[in-house]
Amino acid sequence: MSASEPVTVGIDARLIFPDLSGRTREEVLTEIAGGLAGAGVVRDAEDLSRRLIEREALGCTALGGGIAIPHCKLKELSDVVLAVGRRPGGVDFGAPDGVPVTILLLVLSPAQMPGLHLQALARVSRWLRTPAVADGLRRAETREDIVEAIRGAPASASSARA
Repeated sequence: MSASEPVTVGIDARLIFPDLSGRTREEVLTEIAGGLAGAGVVRDAEDLSRRLIEREALGCTALGGGIAIPHCKLKELSDVVLAVGRRPGGVDFGAPDGVPVTILLLVLSPAQMPGLHLQALARVSRWLRTPAVADGLRRAETREDIVEAIRGAPASASSARA
């Protein structure tokens, strides 16, 4: 996929983590990084975790309403990766509204394609502006619920696949 092609961010059910247990932002990001390494998406969970935590230090990725979009670029990727995490009870991400984050939509993209990274972030942001998607994610308790919520995104804003 080239940076000039429309981004197609899909969701692989193996990359949905419905029961994160970390107590801090760093622990939750490390837990997701470990899951992505376990799924074979990235080679080095520690490196991904470090990059995500460094990115948070530059600016909070929490949007408010209990949702965050942590993201970074990796040289080893050839396409966009979307992972979804759910942290029952939430964790403090320093959100502008002070609401603990319960839903994380993690976006990883190829370092050599910065335009693709921005397109993927824009796509996920459009999903979240769709009330049915955001509300569905907040209500989701299982991997299947999360997939169903993302499938509820309008066709113009989603190409989700499980």
